Amino acid sequence: MALATIVILETSALVVQMEVITRIRSWLFNHALPVWTEKCMDSRFGGPVESFSLDGDRPFTDAYKRTFVVARQLYVMSHASLLGEKKAGPLADALFEYLRKVCWRGPESGWVHKVTLEGDILDPTADLYDFAFCLFALSWYYRLTENSDALTLAHQTLDIVERDFAHPSGNGYYNQLPANLPRQQNPHMHLMEGLLAFWEVTNDSRAKDMSNRLAALFQRQLFDKAAGAMPEFFDDFLNPIADSTRNHIEAGHQFEWAWILASHQQLSGQDHTDIVRTLVLNAERFGLHETRGWTMNSNKLDTSSQDRGSRTWPNSERIKGWIALHELTGVSPWHAIEQSCETLFGVHLASSAPRGMWLDTVDEDGKPTCIKIPTSTLYHVFLAFTEVLRIAEGSAPFRQIKMQISTATANNRGTRS
Repeated sequence: MALATIVILETSALVVQMEVITRIRSWLFNHALPVWTEKCMDSRFGGPVESFSLDGDRPFTDAYKRTFVVARQLYVMSHASLLGEKKAGPLADALFEYLRKVCWRGPESGWVHKVTLEGDILDPTADLYDFAFCLFALSWYYRLTENSDALTLAHQTLDIVERDFAHPSGNGYYNQLPANLPRQQNPHMHLMEGLLAFWEVTNDSRAKDMSNRLAALFQRQLFDKAAGAMPEFFDDFLNPIADSTRNHIEAGHQFEWAWILASHQQLSGQDHTDIVRTLVLNAERFGLHETRGWTMNSNKLDTSSQDRGSRTWPNSERIKGWIALHELTGVSPWHAIEQSCETLFGVHLASSAPRGMWLDTVDEDGKPTCIKIPTSTLYHVFLAFTEVLRIAEGSAPFRQIKMQISTATANNRGTRS
């Protein structure tokens, strides 16, 4: 291939990458964060709004607030404040106060699952999913503020997880208390995410040990090496439920686990390269719609497609999965980032959605199937987009990319002349 052609192709690819980065940055800082710092909090009842009407103008008619949603919003505002969003810091403070005063029952019982709009306990269930996101959010809030109360709550959260949620076999944790079946991979995944965030900011030895055990559990029990895929539901001994009517695979969760395991590798030094590669490439193989290009909602246990529609979060997680693979192997993530952004901006964050918000679910034909805008989705999109900015502005700073484009363009002009 002629040098001039190579230069043109490289320049074109860099220009596309810059366009994607610019679009992500614009959506985050010119649309999403201005909207959510204004509308995040419930002006009538306090705490975050659970969801909005499809026009984005008013809270939906939810009669509850879920603890994990409060925690996700606390994470977003803490991270946004660290990125320089001035209005986010006070919102993080307010969300933290709501979380600890309304959703916390004390060191014996921990986090409730759901409260009324007025802040009374609606569902006292202790749910590992909530505990995981509270740990994650508290870690980010502590990173922002070094608030000692946040640190204490995080330690007390781990006390309860170890004391009450741990399965007597030593294989992972119960989903809820009282214990229920089937057991699920999802709360284990988010618990590990929370543990890694806490380990990173505090160097806590218990978080390190627990995350190491979860990494081993994933490879030993949760991931089906023969199928190259991870089922969602398990029996009490963490054997996958074989009945395809009661179990399925989600490519979005495989991408998510890839990112979490890569994060664990960076902290622990354990090598997860092979499993991350398998997770990403297999999810890519069976999880993408063959014509739409989006990450489908679910697959059957034999990996054939099941729900061929699209949600915002799996397409966001695909971005993170490819960034994980990139950081462990050097393979370029940009084709996946660009394709996922085509889906996100073309379908979910499209002009038909309210500014800075989303149409969360569409069917296979691309028609919206959602009746509201869940605020919980912001965590997925925000984290995926900030990961893109991190690798673009950290590993390859904006100025370096711009310089490459400028240099390549100048060389190209010189070649053609």
